[in-house]
Amino acid sequence: MAAAKGTKELVSLLEKFGTCEIADALVKLKNRSGGHLPGIFAHAPRPDKAGPSTGICGPAFTVEMVSQADVDAPKPDKHFVDATEGHEGCVMVISAPPETRSAIWGGLMTLRAQALGVKGVVLDGRCRDLEEQWDSGFSIFARSHSTLGQSPFTRPSRFQVPLSIADPTAPSFPSTTIAPDDLVRADVDGVVVCPRADVLAVVEAATKAREVDERCKEDLLQGKGVKETFAKWRGK
Repeated sequence: MAAAKGTKELVSLLEKFGTCEIADALVKLKNRSGGHLPGIFAHAPRPDKAGPSTGICGPAFTVEMVSQADVDAPKPDKHFVDATEGHEGCVMVISAPPETRSAIWGGLMTLRAQALGVKGVVLDGRCRDLEEQWDSGFSIFARSHSTLGQSPFTRPSRFQVPLSIADPTAPSFPSTTIAPDDLVRADVDGVVVCPRADVLAVVEAATKAREVDERCKEDLLQGKGVKETFAKWRGK
C-alpha cells in the first residue's frame, strides 16, 4: 500500500513520469477525470525557458480562497504562504471563486515561498508580476494572469482542506478533488493530481504503458503503420 512508503519515496517514484503518462494511468484505474486540472498551464519560468526544469512534483498544500465579501467563511491567523513553514518540498494548490478576475499570487508571494522550500504553486485562478516570476525560476501553473492584486477581491480562508477543481467552461467534465498530501505533478503539458493511495498503482501502470510505447516507436520508425502497430502492441 502507498501508506507504507514515505512521501519522499512516493515523489521519487512518480516524478519519473510526465503528466500525460500519469493521466493515462489514472484513466486506466477508472479515475473519471484522470487527475487532470483543465485550463491550468505553466506561466513561469519564462516561456522560452520552459522545459524539464519547469516540472514539479510534490505533496499538495491546499489553500481555499473566498470572496472578500464573504464574512462567514473562516479567517486564518497566518498568511497562507507562511502557513507552509514545515512543509518543505510541497506544491501549493490554491483555489479561488471561478468568477475571480484578480490575481491570487504575486511576486512577493514567490519570494517567501522559495525561502520556505515550496517547489511551486498551482492556481485555480490568476497570477501577476510576470516578469518578476520569470526571473525567479519558480514554477507557477495558473489559469491566467491579471494586473489586479488579491485585495480587495479575495482572501484566504482555510488551509489543508480538500479542494474540488472543475473547468468553469465545461461543467460536464468531471471535477478533480485534491486532498492535502495528494501528489501533484505539473509540467509543460499541464497539471495532474494523483491520490496518495493510488501512487503505486499509477507507477506500475505507467511503467507498463511506457514499455509499450517504446515498442510502438520502434515499429513506427521502421515504417510500419499506426493501425498495425497499435494492434500489435496495444491490442487495438
